[in-house]
Amino acid sequence: MAVTSARGMRDFAPRDKERRDAILAIIGETYHRHGFEAIETPALEDSSVLHSGMGGDNEKLAFQVLKRGLESADLAGANDPSELSDLGLRFDLTVPLARFYATHHASLPPVFRAFHTGPVWRAERPQKGRYRQFIQCDIDILGEAGVLAEVEVMLATADALTRLGLEGFTFRVNDRRLLK
Repeated sequence: MAVTSARGMRDFAPRDKERRDAILAIIGETYHRHGFEAIETPALEDSSVLHSGMGGDNEKLAFQVLKRGLESADLAGANDPSELSDLGLRFDLTVPLARFYATHHASLPPVFRAFHTGPVWRAERPQKGRYRQFIQCDIDILGEAGVLAEVEVMLATADALTRLGLEGFTFRVNDRRLLK
């Protein structure tokens, strides 16, 4: 029997890890030059935060973590599987950013330019080219209502892609406010 990583997960050999770290460093340096500040959030979030009002398929994306100290009777007596879990792995970086901002907004500038990178986990069936665990890179501008913030995000991303040696990329905009 071959010993492999879990389905939808992957290992990175030293050379691949070094290459990925170098790419992430270039992205981070570029976003920092554009005024974005790096934040870090835990991999685990309270289930109530992960599922706050989203419903639909988002409810199914999070890997749930069983509550500590459960007994066999607890497992057998649960009417709903959600009663057994109080934490989940983040499935993207948007929810943790919103929780971070709600927690720390008083100590942050009125317009906060956040850069957030880290592993995320999706509890979905892996398919070709899709993984259950991957690195996500996000930049966001909070506290700026105008469309210029969206333009700044695209310019910073274009700069990062250019510094990585990518050419011929395009942005597709699907927001009526920007198209006006």
